[in-house]
Amino acid sequence: MATPEAPLREILKSISFTQLPLRHIEPFFEAEKITTPRLYIYGWPASGKQSSLPTYDTECLRVLAVLKFANYGFDIVHTNEPSGSPNGKLPYLLLPNGQAIDSDGVVAHLEKSGHKLPSDSLPNELAYCTMVERNLVPAVEYMMWVDPAGFKRIGDGRYLSGYPGLVRYVLGWFRASDVAHDVQVRQPEYGTALDGEALSENALRALDSLLILLGDREYLAGAPGLLDARVFACLNILIEAPVTSSIRTALLSPDSKYKPLVDYALRVMDKYFGDNSA
Repeated sequence: MATPEAPLREILKSISFTQLPLRHIEPFFEAEKITTPRLYIYGWPASGKQSSLPTYDTECLRVLAVLKFANYGFDIVHTNEPSGSPNGKLPYLLLPNGQAIDSDGVVAHLEKSGHKLPSDSLPNELAYCTMVERNLVPAVEYMMWVDPAGFKRIGDGRYLSGYPGLVRYVLGWFRASDVAHDVQVRQPEYGTALDGEALSENALRALDSLLILLGDREYLAGAPGLLDARVFACLNILIEAPVTSSIRTALLSPDSKYKPLVDYALRVMDKYFGDNSA
């Protein structure tokens, strides 16, 4: 004897669904369709341009330089709200198909899309990149977001000036905390006590090594690649950012031994960015 079906199942069987879904609700917002990849970075729009650089963020400027070195076509979009990115950080590259790529995936995307970086002739490039990441990048970021004078001029004065008071304070606190955390990760020997003077000393030692490496080369790695992108970003921010620091003073003093590095940074800036860096 067959088991009788539940009443609800009998009711559902009697209903004829001719189309699914039964009700369609139009979305309130539809993503803008783009035809050219877009790189979202910290910075200010062209209408509020205050610098020849498109951003004072080392990672954003590094990725921007990598794309330029690879001759990759893209547009720049300035935003100071990293929460809109896939991983909560800037920069990120948005493709016309809707795929979003963070900074760690940019090089792999370039290779897949046929825009490989020029091959270099520096066997120990990774070691130099690590040195820059550990010693030069933390000093530059500390200078603008953790140091009170730098934060007032750059972090608060340029990036957050358009926000209301409380929002401005909260965004600035989060950004400064993130930078301080990144500095501590790169240089764990400092613990929780960040020392701007010690960071500057480490940065100058890194510049000494880069000065020797540069010699009479056009590029640090022989061809514009990952090392040149990172060093280019740090040097041009130090040259351009309107802040006072011992590193900037050492770079730009009239009798500076680092003049070849400054000339190198400006040469790369002129070649790849020219007048369209905004």
